[in-house]
Amino acid sequence: MDTMDDFSEYLSNLKNFSGHTVVAYKTDLIQFGFFLCEFYNFESNPEKLEIDFDDIDLNVLKNFLIYLYDQQKIDVKRIPKYSKKSVSRKISVLKSFFKYLLRRKITTKNPASNLLFPRLPKKLPSYLSYNEINKLLEERGSSDLRLLDKAVIELFYSTGIRSSELVSLKMRNIDLRKKLVKVMGKGSKERIVPFGTKASDAIKNYLQIREISDTKKSEYLFIDNKGNKLYPMKIYRLIKSDLSLVTDLKKKSPHILRHTFATHMLDKGADIRAVKDLLGHENLSTTQIYTSVTLEKLKKVYKRTHPRD
Repeated sequence: MDTMDDFSEYLSNLKNFSGHTVVAYKTDLIQFGFFLCEFYNFESNPEKLEIDFDDIDLNVLKNFLIYLYDQQKIDVKRIPKYSKKSVSRKISVLKSFFKYLLRRKITTKNPASNLLFPRLPKKLPSYLSYNEINKLLEERGSSDLRLLDKAVIELFYSTGIRSSELVSLKMRNIDLRKKLVKVMGKGSKERIVPFGTKASDAIKNYLQIREISDTKKSEYLFIDNKGNKLYPMKIYRLIKSDLSLVTDLKKKSPHILRHTFATHMLDKGADIRAVKDLLGHENLSTTQIYTSVTLEKLKKVYKRTHPRD
């Protein structure tokens, strides 16, 4: 597909997708290219596949889904069997790709617009209990490393920001007097998020030892002891290590703190639209998963306490 590199540049430069997302899109399209080679009996590199995209109709795309769902029908040993979630993501990629082709007039139709997403099982997000989050935040040590840990965790829990947003924060993005942080979210969409007094105090304490580490005059808020910007995997390891001390949750990632923020906000009566804006969600439906969490909690309380249950 000669247009693949152009599409990747479009995602990166115009849609402001992260490098990781662009690579994921390209990987899915290369797999679609492998399928087209087999479907049309081509001997070709899928990245350089020359095809008239107008020849691709809804039937071809449905066969691609069969290619993903049912490995018995086509001898494809190089790919595993895919979950509904993975297939759903690949459908999203196809929809974006054909919409791009149509806009660029490379094709005259968009067969992907008629593809239906598989119904996904509702999976409730994991989160920390009030006891767990209090234990996590109240039992941090006083060493320099722990001051960094506490500042990071307090800011995660106080704002619900993503890990990628946290590592990109610069010194100028945070206003400790007004307790506001300017966050650059997905698609380079900027939002202002307030944070609490405890997060502010933790950041102030961290800034005292940050001056010692800031040998490179970094513009980033969170840096390691060599003055380098923290990278996502460093944050992941930091959070995983700390969460392991307070919870038995299978997944121990920074996103757990984002889930915890949203769940606790709704538990305490926050308006769901306000939580949506704080999280930087584009659609309210994305935020509504957390209302299911609070509902499940109410059900458990009811079953445990009501005498007629």
